[in-house]
Amino acid sequence: MSRIKDWTSKTISKKECLEILQSSNDWWEYYARAVLTKKQKTGNQMRLNTLMNAKSGLCAEDCGYCAQSKTSSAPINQYALLPKAEIVHKALIAKKNKASVFCIAISATRPSSKELLELGEAVKEIKKIMEIEICLSCGLLREEQVKYLKEVGIDRINHNLNTPKENYPNITTTHTYEDRMDTLKQLQEYQVNICSGFICGMGETSEQLVDLAFELKEQQPYSVPVNFLLAIEGTKLENTNELTPLKCLKIVSMLRLVFPDTELRVSAGREFHLGSLQPLVLLIVDSIFLGNYLTEKGAEISEDQALLKELGLEIVGDKND
Repeated sequence: MSRIKDWTSKTISKKECLEILQSSNDWWEYYARAVLTKKQKTGNQMRLNTLMNAKSGLCAEDCGYCAQSKTSSAPINQYALLPKAEIVHKALIAKKNKASVFCIAISATRPSSKELLELGEAVKEIKKIMEIEICLSCGLLREEQVKYLKEVGIDRINHNLNTPKENYPNITTTHTYEDRMDTLKQLQEYQVNICSGFICGMGETSEQLVDLAFELKEQQPYSVPVNFLLAIEGTKLENTNELTPLKCLKIVSMLRLVFPDTELRVSAGREFHLGSLQPLVLLIVDSIFLGNYLTEKGAEISEDQALLKELGLEIVGDKND
């Protein structure tokens, strides 16, 4: 008899979450529950997100997973904040590719006053000429910066917690878990939608990952991106490889049940880590990133669109819906 008592319940305990991550032959029972949860939330619909790296490298942080870190020797393009016209042009391309959300990211501990004003002008221009949601990822934010971004019409701010508090010193030393949590609390205070999630596979234990999921849930995020570590050569974590396709599937299944009413997105690393199980994950999430990530290649856009079609998933905003 299945240990899953109530398949329609929207609550799950930490004990059940650990059972999912540690399950063996019965993992598919939890996956089936995750499929039902997805069906009840958004049916067969999928939202597409496009990510633009609007400022690359030149970062003072020492994040061990990031090619843009000051300690990284990975060969990447480095450039200051791109001009407004280029950001707007990328938004137009995103819209053409049926993206519902255009994500703008910059590398920095926090944006300078000049950068924030320029980003604000780009957001206002995009909102003026097209209907698309905008998510901005720009590091730690002060109170006045949050208020300004809300005024210019930002739809949400991305600020990932990334890894459990206990694991933070192993990943970065230039900011703390509390620094990131403080920014989330400011966003919540000013009623700015939060996009915040995880980078899995960086040495965290199953227990720590479950605790982190429940801590994030308390911040009431609008969307939760799930990243799987891409061990980039030249970064501190270049030799880290803790993930298997099945482990990734269990993680996403667990998070689906922790966040039944929240937009769940499978993000960086899905193409590399999920392998042949990727279609199973796509059936339990609400959105994906389309195309490339910050410094790493993603799947070809046409390949993702074809896969979604094969799975019978409808792209939100598709004129052919």
